[in-house]
Amino acid sequence: MKKLILFLITFGVALVVEAQDFNHYQPLQCSGSIPADFITPSSKKYKSEIKKIASADYNTLEKKDRENFALESSFVLDDLLQSGIVLFNDPVTLYLNEVCAQLTKWTPPNKPIRVYALRSTAVNAFATEQGAIFVTLGLLAQLENEAQLAYIIAHEIIHVLEGHPIDLFLEAESIERNSTQRSVLGSTTFDDKILAKNRYSKELETAADTKGLDLVLKTDYSTATLNTVFDVLKYSYLPFDEVAFERSFFETVDFKFPDGYWINTVNAIQGEDEFSDDSKSDHPNIGQRRLALTQALKNNAGAGTKNFVLAEERFFTVQKIARFELPLLHLRHGELSDAIYTAYLLERETPSVYLQKCLLKSLYLHAKYLNDGDYTFEVKTDSIEGEIQRVFKFLQSIDKKEATVFALQKAWKQHKQHPEDQETKLILDDLFVEMAQHFKNLDFFLLKTTAIEPESPKVDTTNTTKPKIRSKFDRIKEKQQQEPEVKKSNFLNTAFDEFINDAAFKAAFEQGQKAYNERIAAEKNLADWKKNQRKESLQGANLGIPKIVVVNPFYLKLNEKKDNPVLYIDTENGQNSFRGLMQEVATKSGLKTVFLDVENLKESQADRFNDIRDLNEWFSEQVQFSDLSLTPGIQQEKINAIASKYDTDYFLWTGAISLLPKGHNAVQPLFGGLIFWPQLPWAIANAVKPKYDLLYFAILFDVKTMKRRVIKFEYFRYSDFTSVIKAHGYDAFLQIKQKD
Repeated sequence: MKKLILFLITFGVALVVEAQDFNHYQPLQCSGSIPADFITPSSKKYKSEIKKIASADYNTLEKKDRENFALESSFVLDDLLQSGIVLFNDPVTLYLNEVCAQLTKWTPPNKPIRVYALRSTAVNAFATEQGAIFVTLGLLAQLENEAQLAYIIAHEIIHVLEGHPIDLFLEAESIERNSTQRSVLGSTTFDDKILAKNRYSKELETAADTKGLDLVLKTDYSTATLNTVFDVLKYSYLPFDEVAFERSFFETVDFKFPDGYWINTVNAIQGEDEFSDDSKSDHPNIGQRRLALTQALKNNAGAGTKNFVLAEERFFTVQKIARFELPLLHLRHGELSDAIYTAYLLERETPSVYLQKCLLKSLYLHAKYLNDGDYTFEVKTDSIEGEIQRVFKFLQSIDKKEATVFALQKAWKQHKQHPEDQETKLILDDLFVEMAQHFKNLDFFLLKTTAIEPESPKVDTTNTTKPKIRSKFDRIKEKQQQEPEVKKSNFLNTAFDEFINDAAFKAAFEQGQKAYNERIAAEKNLADWKKNQRKESLQGANLGIPKIVVVNPFYLKLNEKKDNPVLYIDTENGQNSFRGLMQEVATKSGLKTVFLDVENLKESQADRFNDIRDLNEWFSEQVQFSDLSLTPGIQQEKINAIASKYDTDYFLWTGAISLLPKGHNAVQPLFGGLIFWPQLPWAIANAVKPKYDLLYFAILFDVKTMKRRVIKFEYFRYSDFTSVIKAHGYDAFLQIKQKD
């Protein structure tokens, strides 16, 4: 029965892959049943590992190290799984597991191995002690065939089978423990200890390369192109293709940017030095690994002849999906040049509304950041290699006025092509507001400025005096006076030629002026703002909202006195307690509340898992955009749909962080209590149960308008967590529900 279900899921996903609509591409979502990896409590996984460790024959120190590793790995892995970055039951993940099955059927693993796609632009793959293998979309976008993918997965399978993650952890712990023993490291420095840890990691990498190849040699996969895997690593910092970026992608016959905004010749591509000094790296250098693979293939010629054991079309469709995910992922990280260039690469072969929107969102965010005034480029254009350097140069050349006009031009054209698209309409409306910072009317775009030709100098034939000797500075000034007086931004005049007389365009411009003036008036009226702040501090916000959704209530407990300050088990217990308290005060306040929490999901609720992921990513974007004026999310249309689904526009992010700082000293109050007897009970209680610093926050968003209200953001010193959270949580929910 299980095999039949697996077949049906795989067959169904294969049909989805073949039918993928790249013109209106929808980013990957999780589906089907939520795997146990995602919803089994971390403490339960940890306890299971502890039982295995207890039954094994380890010495005291090794047992302790293994227990520490089980604790950290269980909780850290769950943080990753529940972050929304990891996909399950999607077309890419199912394909990865099918490739993995081609390898494991020859060497049955000693623990269940499963592969997950990771929504990341990084070019990477890694494995965990628990048998989970993660392959990034960035890596899939770069590979050329299925055989190369199989080699990488085989490498990670060996890490799992050989227990490399725990071996590396144990060796590191041993180094730390014996760092003062000359018999282990001699008279070493701190840097040397770090290098020692990495040296062991290199040994594990080499073993994984060698034994991973042995695994591939047992299959039908060809080894002819495996060497290219190291080219992927060598050029992993570059986009997935290298194609000339044409100015025509941004320009038209009548609208052209100054030549100075473009690079004539881009920096040559160097790639990572294959034989660089690898003494400070946790991997052997690429050259050594390439040579080792070449030698191994000479000695062990494989019988496999296939670059694709599964259907070739499936690999290239999965590769295309991975590539289509990249522009949006780059956008989320603020990597606007990368988003534009990857969209450009894909648009050349597959024109797509989705890609056009990614391009528009990149230009829109660039204009918003420039208009904010505090935006600086962290990457210098001169340090970039390859064709993408042209995009970096262009974005760093245009000023805020030009960026706003250009983004608005793109937005209006896209809106006219797809008037039903609400995301584009939101961006367009906001860009008209941004335009009001630079233009009070459209006269600039109606009057065409031409260069002013210099007048010919008049020659005075009657003057016979000796010519004045002209200095270098005189000659410079004369040359400047002879040059045509053309303003830098004259090319902008033609930006709206196609629609400058469109009544709808003019009306939208006027509406943007009105919205901008209202915003400025509100910002200037500080007296009213301060008055409202004082009123809210005394009486509460009193928003009169009937229903909200609480997204993943959050709790974290830290102890700065420990080497690893995160108290994992206390955090999970506190998370359960905090969640229960929030539900209790929500009920008591009478506010209708829906809780979306990964920890409480059933395996059939993949749709809610996706909702939580999308909402948390939207929240992260709003935090990133917090210094900007109200800015739609990168996938705002999806957020609007979620709001409609739960029948409310109001979503609450709330949480608490408990911290025991290094400075807390329970001994001194206890000693004082011995002297002053009345204080002794308090001193004993403080010593047994020290007071933690507590941050409690509750931030409410109207997800359709992006307006936010900080209901609570307060620090406390507490010893009774429950009473503090109850009181302030109840107050937060009451402020949301009550009306003035």
